[in-house]
Amino acid sequence: MNHFLQPVLVLAGATYRELIRQRLLIGIGFVAALITALSFFLATVSLDQNARVLHNIGLATITLSAVLITVFVTVQTIARDFDGRMLYLLFPKPIGRGQYVLGRYLGVMALVATTLVTLGGLFALGTLLTGNSLISDTLINLGYAFLQLAVVAAVVQLFASFTAPLNATLYGFAFYIIGHSFGSLKEFFTLSGNLAAANLINGVGYVLPNLEKFDVRAATLYDITLPLGGVLTTILYAITFSAIALLLTTAVVRKQEV
Repeated sequence: MNHFLQPVLVLAGATYRELIRQRLLIGIGFVAALITALSFFLATVSLDQNARVLHNIGLATITLSAVLITVFVTVQTIARDFDGRMLYLLFPKPIGRGQYVLGRYLGVMALVATTLVTLGGLFALGTLLTGNSLISDTLINLGYAFLQLAVVAAVVQLFASFTAPLNATLYGFAFYIIGHSFGSLKEFFTLSGNLAAANLINGVGYVLPNLEKFDVRAATLYDITLPLGGVLTTILYAITFSAIALLLTTAVVRKQEV
């Protein structure tokens, strides 16, 4: 086990150090800070809706910023390895394809965790200063956001392993949008009487990850208790789909001529 994990952790650490220096992070973080600051301003001018405004805009901004970072850095990491022939240097060393995929993935997820903790911490601090403590809501939503981004990063890494960087980026955003549309599409087709299409959407939801499972903002906003069984199921759901995507990525990388 140590023989397998040591190269993975070394590569994950190197990946994290490479990504944390990216100027892209500063730009996205700056925009996120501006939008979050705007949410605090809107909360002050809203009538008895300040907590709801902060909750919706602030947490949505953090999640979307983390999604942007996840997609861009994942594509950039894999594309740089393939375009720059970095794999020539990695694979002759005692590191396998699976270790490479997992190492890069863990490095990206470490950056994702840093992003969520930083933006979430600033948001929670802001809510305290404005007298709208949303610390517990923030922690719960950040945990679910991390699970969601774990799935997104794994799937985007798969896209980046077999297609061009621009295509992988577009596929990644399309995957995120589609993943959050299953419920809306199913409701639309059900209300319109098209049960065949509704059943098709429901079936696709069992094949492709349904990212709506990770959106608990409404539940935390209205103080709805999340059942432990549902939480554990969501965690297992994220782990399963992430593992499947990583295994597929490993299979693709093994077929690459490097």
